[in-house]
Amino acid sequence: MISSWFGRGKDEPADEAAPVHTDPVAPERAFRDEMHDAVRAIERSTKQEGRSLPVEASIQLFTMVDSLDELLRHTLVAPANVDEQIAIEFMVKDYIPSTITAYLASMADDATKDSLLINQLALLYHRVHSMMEAVYAHDSAQLEINGRFLREKFG
Repeated sequence: MISSWFGRGKDEPADEAAPVHTDPVAPERAFRDEMHDAVRAIERSTKQEGRSLPVEASIQLFTMVDSLDELLRHTLVAPANVDEQIAIEFMVKDYIPSTITAYLASMADDATKDSLLINQLALLYHRVHSMMEAVYAHDSAQLEINGRFLREKFG
């Protein structure tokens, strides 16, 4: 009887269960996963080319990759803002790969191109380190803002 009030007759089948919709991947996780894959690709590529890179450059590169990986893990807890995401993406997808590619394509003598690569990787590493400091400073600022709010609200 009640079903007829809502437009169902007795011989109509009951509604099938509504499809279960899975939540899309959180944007910060999607960004982190995409950048993590790109960092791993740099690492794999570098290991393959490792015999072609100077030892000091390989060490710099792997240190930078480790730092980027740490930064990306942090973005899961404290998502990066748009500017930070752009800086990370350009570093991972453009600056580091193009630097390595330019080195491998160079026909300059080994001493010259090794020196240039080491200097360029040092510049990139300092930028990665600056990005990490900026992200962590942003986190500290957010914590301070929250503290002020709590003091005003409850203190």
